[in-house]
Amino acid sequence: MKPRLLIIFLLIVLAPLAIAGWLGVRVSRAEQKMVALRFREVLTGRLQDADAVVAGVLAAKQRQLQAQPAFGGRSADEIRQLARTFPFVRQLFVLANDGRLAYPSAAGPNTEAEAEFIARTRQIWANGEIPYSSLRTSPATPWYVDNSPPPTQGWLPSYPEKGAGQNASRAAQTGNGWRSWYSGNGIDIIFWWRDDAGVTVGAEMNLAALMADIIAALAQTGSDAALPNARIALRDSNGGVIYQWGGHEPDKSARPEVTLAISPPLSAWTLSYYLPSSGLPGGYDRGITLNLLLGLCTLIVAVSALAVYYYRENAREMREAARRISFVNQVSHELKTPLTSIRMYAELLEDTLRDADEKPAQYLKVIVAESQRLSRLIGNILTFSRKQRSKLAMHPVPTDINEVLQAAIETFRAALEAKGITIEYEAVADEDGLLDRDVVEQIVGNLLGNVEKYAVSGKRVTIRTGRTGETLSVWVADDGPGVPARERERIFAPFYRVSNRLTDGVAGTGIGLSIARDLARLHGGDLVLEPSEKGACFRVTLRAPRVNGGEAT
Repeated sequence: MKPRLLIIFLLIVLAPLAIAGWLGVRVSRAEQKMVALRFREVLTGRLQDADAVVAGVLAAKQRQLQAQPAFGGRSADEIRQLARTFPFVRQLFVLANDGRLAYPSAAGPNTEAEAEFIARTRQIWANGEIPYSSLRTSPATPWYVDNSPPPTQGWLPSYPEKGAGQNASRAAQTGNGWRSWYSGNGIDIIFWWRDDAGVTVGAEMNLAALMADIIAALAQTGSDAALPNARIALRDSNGGVIYQWGGHEPDKSARPEVTLAISPPLSAWTLSYYLPSSGLPGGYDRGITLNLLLGLCTLIVAVSALAVYYYRENAREMREAARRISFVNQVSHELKTPLTSIRMYAELLEDTLRDADEKPAQYLKVIVAESQRLSRLIGNILTFSRKQRSKLAMHPVPTDINEVLQAAIETFRAALEAKGITIEYEAVADEDGLLDRDVVEQIVGNLLGNVEKYAVSGKRVTIRTGRTGETLSVWVADDGPGVPARERERIFAPFYRVSNRLTDGVAGTGIGLSIARDLARLHGGDLVLEPSEKGACFRVTLRAPRVNGGEAT
């Protein structure tokens, strides 16, 4: 071979290899960072689960305290006796309507524990950090409701039914909250709320008893067997370990892979996730190197026989893709039959046990809701698969659109109301039309599913219908965060999901809106996102000829 041809040949082979090697190193580093990021997200999710357990313990304590009747008319001894019934309560207190302590009173007489409480919390009352009910119209007005003489020492005034304006004002001043601060031994926590009479009352938590309840709750959810090669540690504000679980024993100098602050009011506590050596799965670095070498070798083969290689690889990828689609379709079909039976019997059992205990009924409601959600997911997968194979078809029959929409609404009502979202349905179109019931339910179900996932910040979703000639319209509007203008068309692309703080971390495949639009267009209509001042408003149009005597007109 001539030197010139040899140089050209070497350039043809070595130049692509050099570029591919450089790109491979960059891609492998980027891939490693991406895997590390996703791995940290998984670990953070596990810590968030533990955080939710802690929050659940605090919520249970909060419900217990708020369930107590109004404190008006109770003596100091009665309140002390009440405090002893709660192991997690260190001290109860009541505020006057000027923000000062009515119980325990600074004027006394007080027990030693009450005097210590007043000393510990003096700065809180001095700064007015706990909201209180203020019913005074002038500085001369006493803090109690009526104009009777001040109560005897150690007695809390009752609130008689006089002064309608005062009672209305007191009823309007409702609320609750937590307050935490640092003391000599760590943090102290106060929970305050307004009782039925509108008086601000509260409780200082017994941190030792609270820790015991939190540890007991965490022990039920975490074990060494569940984390054989990891360790999760709950630490207090001083860095001391409150509770830990997992089979891994980290060194004292080991740094956690992920750290998460506990939700308020225990935000001074932290959860730490420890792993042996590197946080990445074992052998990952070696896998990247091996993949890079294999890629370079593949490139050499490609340069030598590009046409043959491209043909074979392309044919192989097509076969693999066809097998994957066939596998997903077959598995989805196989899952659909038993899932239908599970859902049917769960719904029958729910009707049968409607008057059963609250907890079993709640568990059963979760089974029904999750089976319904799984049915919708499988339906989306099968629809997407049929679309890819151009086998989507409509089967319109005389259908009452209001009946279809009501069925779809009832499927989502419990889930939406659990998140504080109210459903408003305005039925306008009241004539039967030729519709594919399954298609309409799937379209509306996908839209309501998006409201459940992404519009939880809103409080309402409105569904209304209308008809113009043979075209039936359905509007689904929420008052959530809405969709940015630049994303209004992209959201209908398969597998595309808007990335922001509201959608990141929310489970989803990104095919719901794409399927809904395809089905609407196959039904002779369309799915569009209409401009709205607040939230998102989707309009579904369907060709639905009127039915007169069972025949389309």
